[in-house]
Amino acid sequence: MRIFRGIVLGLVGIVATHCSKDPDRAGPEPAPSASVTPAAKDAQTAEPSEDSVTSVYPLDAGAPDPLVQKLCAALHDLPEQRRAACCQSTPSIVFTSECNRTLTAAVHFKAVALESAEVDRCIEAMGRAYDGCEWVGPWPPEMPAECEGIIHGVLAKDARCRSSLECAEGLRCQGAGPTSAGRCGPPRPDGSACGAAVDPLVAFAKQTNANVAHPECTGYCDHLRCDALVPMGGVCRVNAQCANGGCAAGKCVPHVVAKPGEACPTGECSEGARCLEGKCVQRKPSGAVCKSDFECLGGCVKSDGGAAMCGRRCDVR
Repeated sequence: MRIFRGIVLGLVGIVATHCSKDPDRAGPEPAPSASVTPAAKDAQTAEPSEDSVTSVYPLDAGAPDPLVQKLCAALHDLPEQRRAACCQSTPSIVFTSECNRTLTAAVHFKAVALESAEVDRCIEAMGRAYDGCEWVGPWPPEMPAECEGIIHGVLAKDARCRSSLECAEGLRCQGAGPTSAGRCGPPRPDGSACGAAVDPLVAFAKQTNANVAHPECTGYCDHLRCDALVPMGGVCRVNAQCANGGCAAGKCVPHVVAKPGEACPTGECSEGARCLEGKCVQRKPSGAVCKSDFECLGGCVKSDGGAAMCGRRCDVR
């Protein structure tokens, strides 16, 4: 979550400090209708000119789409407002406006589709995830499954794109970045460059599992190069290397999603549990004795002279 927040902060910096010799080139205007010629589609997603550095999405996307507004408010405003209420503090900076800007532009360009029922389910799930104050600490709730994969890309292979979320499932917006457009294409073969750019729409819309539907490599991305997946029994370092499995003791083995109290050789536990010292443990509620934040729903609060206990930690995020 901290890494994800850092990526978003970096993207905001790019947008805030953009410079252009021609202000009128800040970005293409949204398509006026659903009937668009191939040439017009390319114009909509044209890359910035060589003499400018500007956001790949227009800095002024027009009035936010109503469904986009609902979704972005749930993704960004709701967690911060709930945290501020629990900590009796002023809400911190959130990226609701950037979520509205980028996703509204993608909707206006008819590059993505949202379904009202899916957005409503995401909003309800966010409300449940951030209910009460037990969760307040350095490790906020994971993005609910109901909020993942709800931005449906409609662009076909070779279409100009700004984000992988604009491409149909299985395709990636190859060559795109915060200031440059790309084209929808299949995953890259082994040996290709990868992992060098950040997808602004993925970051601002908090689609943390976007790589599942829009893989960058046929295998996996390792140190900025696509590499082949390792078969069962092969030598590995991380789960991502293994084909249809996870990495345990340096070898690829079948996935093991363990329950609390069970061993977690691949580091995977059922929802609500964490893998600590090789075993899945249920995260503890307020008042339970703890040694680290990892054990708690919120954080591990150390008191003067007494035992540390799980509780609300407003001093870290």
